Amino acid sequence: MLREYDRIVNKIRPNTKSLLVPHLEDLEYKLRPGMVTLTWTSMNIDGYLTHVHQGLNKLEQLIININDIMENRIENNLKSLSKTVLVNLPQDSKTYTLEEFVEMQEDWIRIESQKLKSKNYEVEGAVEDLIQTICSYQLDQHVEPISAEEIQKLSKYYNWSMY
Repeated sequence: MLREYDRIVNKIRPNTKSLLVPHLEDLEYKLRPGMVTLTWTSMNIDGYLTHVHQGLNKLEQLIININDIMENRIENNLKSLSKTVLVNLPQDSKTYTLEEFVEMQEDWIRIESQKLKSKNYEVEGAVEDLIQTICSYQLDQHVEPISAEEIQKLSKYYNWSMY
């Protein structure tokens, strides 16, 4: 069971690890009876194992969802944004007047800025979905919820990444 726990925890991406501290504490809270009170002869060990495995599966699904949002909706959009070229240099050997060149660049920038704007909205929505996914996870009442400061750090990190 601890190997499974380690396997799941190793899937957590570094920039979301601090957000998932309450989730890990929740799982540790579920594991605690096995470390403190249960013995090999306990009558309710099957119920305990079922409870822990459900918690592990639930946490693993959360991490899979988080990694999916981050990889496919955030990081891929950020990569495509970083490859955006804002100057279109002509490949042909044709000469252009200054006015033609400026007009050509304005048209190019108008098209590319629309793409940038669209990707920005996609990343914003994905970050909101990521935060919603993390916050909607049901924690035990004994576990402190995610701090607003950690959520704000994540938002600021991706705001900064957009620049």
